Amino acid sequence: MPPESLIDLSHPLTPHSTIYPGDPPFAMHSVCNTPSDGYTVHAVSLGTHTGTHVDAPFHFFAHGQKLHELSLERFVGRALVVDVRHLARARGCIQWRDVRESLDRTRGAIASLGPRSEGRIDMVLFLTGWDGWWNEQKYFDHPYFGRDVAEELVKMGVRLVGVDTLSPDETVLEDGRKEKEDAFVMHEVLLGRGCLICENLTNLGELVGGDFEGEEVWVSLVPLSLYGADGAPVRAYGWTKKGR
Repeated sequence: MPPESLIDLSHPLTPHSTIYPGDPPFAMHSVCNTPSDGYTVHAVSLGTHTGTHVDAPFHFFAHGQKLHELSLERFVGRALVVDVRHLARARGCIQWRDVRESLDRTRGAIASLGPRSEGRIDMVLFLTGWDGWWNEQKYFDHPYFGRDVAEELVKMGVRLVGVDTLSPDETVLEDGRKEKEDAFVMHEVLLGRGCLICENLTNLGELVGGDFEGEEVWVSLVPLSLYGADGAPVRAYGWTKKGR
């Protein structure tokens, strides 16, 4: 049975969509139109990390898995939404101790994480609430996560981490500031261990509330099938259903 209702977790793509500094902008223009050609066709131009999208290990590692080498099952499954809105500050770093405290507030959360083969949840989505600043300058000032968050999640068996921000790492704008040596620790640790990343999610708050004995959260984060790619846009959606 299909779910009664689906929650859209993707931002719509427009010429004004927020793009990571230096990435190709999104563009769409008409090639054929119904009044003159009898049908409508558009040409689309975008980067592999445009809008709501997933990162494959190849994004940071030359010998990492490319998008076409990942099974569809990696992108669909039960997810744990971790509410860290109370920790979200402009350019504030969220550490593992903060995440652990948030997890401890939800009954059964920590115990639910682990390998899918053991019946546990291997997808973690962080709800910061920063998606409310999408398409505004403040979106670049999003909170980010410390290395220990990535290390602990991977240690538990998590295989996909999603965020409702531009990146799980701090975004450094091209304004003369020097990029830190550890600017991409979340990407390096997660992708380096085969854990996928999904960025620019939205509406995660509509999935919050399960206690692992009642409602389950499920998501589909399947990307475009781009052969040899390092990532691709996603039409992400989620739903809830009664637990087993």
